[in-house]
Amino acid sequence: MSRRKPTVDGDGRSHRRAATAFARRIEERVDGVERLLLFGSTVRGDASGRSSDVDFLAVVADEADRTAVEERLREVAYDVMLEFGPVVEVHVLSRQEFERRRDRPFVRRVVRDGESYV
Repeated sequence: MSRRKPTVDGDGRSHRRAATAFARRIEERVDGVERLLLFGSTVRGDASGRSSDVDFLAVVADEADRTAVEERLREVAYDVMLEFGPVVEVHVLSRQEFERRRDRPFVRRVVRDGESYV
């Protein structure tokens, strides 16, 4: 049986499909994620081709096993990448780290410009 190779389109549709699939799977399959924010070129609408990835920030509950949650997030990201084409990049912060870094440019921009999925 032959598997169809995923393609990355030039207008960002595959990036948006990958983002939606990733978020849905995280919500259904991964415990401990309190917030999931999509940011970067996919949100801005200028993602295209293989040079753009799908960027997420996951905020993990302080009481969760962060290592296990990160591993599961990366497994799901890899599966989505194989299925849809674009690389899915996941940045992970605990709730305490997220709150502590709220005033830093990276977190401030993600919160301001990002799309919340969870």
